[in-house]
Amino acid sequence: MQAQAAVRELRGSDLTHALIAVAAVSAVVVAGRFAFNFTVPYLIRLLDRRPQQRLRRMNYRARVVTSIAGFRGAVSLAVALSVPTTLDSGAPFPDRDTIVFVTSGVIVTTLVVQGLLLPAVGRWARLPRDTSIQEERFLAETTATEEALKALPELAEQLDTDPAVAERMRQEYETHLLVVRAGGGETDDEDLLRHDRHCTALRLAILAHKRASAPPA
Repeated sequence: MQAQAAVRELRGSDLTHALIAVAAVSAVVVAGRFAFNFTVPYLIRLLDRRPQQRLRRMNYRARVVTSIAGFRGAVSLAVALSVPTTLDSGAPFPDRDTIVFVTSGVIVTTLVVQGLLLPAVGRWARLPRDTSIQEERFLAETTATEEALKALPELAEQLDTDPAVAERMRQEYETHLLVVRAGGGETDDEDLLRHDRHCTALRLAILAHKRASAPPA
């Protein structure tokens, strides 16, 4: 809303100068991000030679994607809007409309231009598939199942569980652990995975049949 008001206040050469400023500032912020991404990381490499630092390295294609993805937004606009409308003397703050207009223009430019370019740049970069979520899920399932197996004997003793029942549950958890490890790539047991898929599909089919055949409430 304030950007619209700023446009109405800017006329003639002031509006022209503001549009030129939008183009210039947009170019500077994008170029600055490229300059940062292609200089500072290499400086860090020179100063930090630890092995874990090497794991954070990325190629130039990924740096281009990171640079193009540097949109401007809420923080920049909040700073512009925090400029007071008047001075202590009561006079209007000089060029406040220009500040708001240029900031809004840079935000729109980066969102529209860089936003439209980002999908094409992402395809060009040929980034590797992000497997972090699958790795976290694999670690969580593996850890939880291993801990359950460790606790099973003690829990069965506390509950005075029949040894046959405890043994059957232990076998089920051990099988599940093998399936999880095979699905996570730790082992190559296609037969086990196929067996698990068939069991899952059959269970789901039985559940669907039970729901369909249950009498209405």
